[in-house]
Amino acid sequence: MVELLDSVCDTLAPGAGEAGVAHFIDDQLAKPHRDCLLIVRYLSVKVPFKEFYMSALGAIDHVARKEFGAPFQQLSDERKAAFVTKLRDGNFQSWRGPPSQRVYFVLRSDAVDVVYGTEEGFENLGVPYMPHIWPDARW
Repeated sequence: MVELLDSVCDTLAPGAGEAGVAHFIDDQLAKPHRDCLLIVRYLSVKVPFKEFYMSALGAIDHVARKEFGAPFQQLSDERKAAFVTKLRDGNFQSWRGPPSQRVYFVLRSDAVDVVYGTEEGFENLGVPYMPHIWPDARW
């Protein structure tokens, strides 16, 4: 499932796999849900969140094989892009999992977090990095 997760997230935000999206998600899922930094925490998804991810990845694998004829990670870049467009739009006939549009939003958010939510990511965007929580010198 790691290869599938990396491949989907790389399609949503190029570089997510190399940036460690699977490790990031796995690390966050191992934490108590109140400490989890994943966007899924804020979407009324039942805990444990791991069930959402496993169900989502299972649905992605099923649809890729049934409607695209191969595992997602073996699809061409063009077919991967077409797949995630259908995922975003909720246009799969054989989808069996959490709502596909929610899956798209969650995985895209996770991918963007690891690619752009770092000092290096900010630098790549040409945006000055400012830590989210920085002690005020007045305190």
